[in-house]
Amino acid sequence: MEKITVFIDGSSYAESVCDHAVWAAQRLETPVSLVHVLGRRNEISSQPGDLSGSLKLGARTELLNKLSKLDEERALLGRERGRAILDDAAARMRAQTGIEITTRLRSGDLIEAIKELEGETRFAIIGKRGEAAGFAKEHLGSNLDRSVRTSNRPVLVASRAFKPINRFLLAYDGSPATGRAIERLCEGSVLKGLECHLLTVGSATPANRSQLTAAAQRLRGAGFEVTEHLETGDPETIISKAVATHGIDLLVLGKSGHTRLRQLFIGSTTLDLMRTCLVPVLIFP
Repeated sequence: MEKITVFIDGSSYAESVCDHAVWAAQRLETPVSLVHVLGRRNEISSQPGDLSGSLKLGARTELLNKLSKLDEERALLGRERGRAILDDAAARMRAQTGIEITTRLRSGDLIEAIKELEGETRFAIIGKRGEAAGFAKEHLGSNLDRSVRTSNRPVLVASRAFKPINRFLLAYDGSPATGRAIERLCEGSVLKGLECHLLTVGSATPANRSQLTAAAQRLRGAGFEVTEHLETGDPETIISKAVATHGIDLLVLGKSGHTRLRQLFIGSTTLDLMRTCLVPVLIFP
């Protein structure tokens, strides 16, 4: 059975990730798999080459034994902390919903976990920032971008605090990715029945208008209430402005496209857009 796979850590976004997961699970009546990835940074090991060559053999051996014991204690504490994070998250969610919730503690890399769990994942949920955001902003930005680009399932990137989601904006550029996003919405998604704003950033040509209208009609045929927007300018600026102007609760993007929208998933622009919009983002592959 496909589940909503929720990646949780000890960051300030954890509660919001849980609340977004409850919202999604209740709308889809789908079980949730809560996952905490320990990360390789917690898997510390000391090599003899790291120690001073001036130490005598007995001193080196004793120090290595102490370091090995310290590594084991750190690993144990890491697992205990991870289990506590999962238990707290599950308790928060179970207080809000009767949907089935399971927990999983994994070692390794977040990207690997996303790929390995893909077969049982309907879509994934992660926070916009991780628990080390204050110390390695550029690294975490890259990690978030890699997570999104790696996943072949939709990814919901949760904002800092959950707010009721009634209205979403889909940035539509006519690319295969945004076309697939529309098809997924029409087939039945977590956004079914919500108010939709459909935005194309480009010249006001008959071709662009026709493409936008056709997409809107496809969504209306699936029961969505759709408002069309065709704007000229810089995509990042136009999207951010539209989110604020129209009271958008959720931004929907395709993972790649043939226009500048593709740049939203290369480098730091992804985090810039997410910080500017201050709403959760649902990304379709």
